[in-house]
Amino acid sequence: MHYSLQFFTWTPQDGVHQVGKTVEINALSPKVAAISLLGIRLDDTGCARKLAVRVWSDSDDAKADCTCFYYH
Repeated sequence: MHYSLQFFTWTPQDGVHQVGKTVEINALSPKVAAISLLGIRLDDTGCARKLAVRVWSDSDDAKADCTCFYYH
């Protein structure tokens, strides 16, 4: 399936900021798409290290059905 990924960071003082441009990739699932680009361990819960990714299907133009993962 084809997915779009948007990486972002955040700090309490500055809030959320997108890192780079939106990336498109073919993968079996949203989690596989997120892992395959950076090769960094991630999860959908737990303490994060201020780097996360939002993944959605290209067919979802409104990005309403997205999944977020947090890199650890």
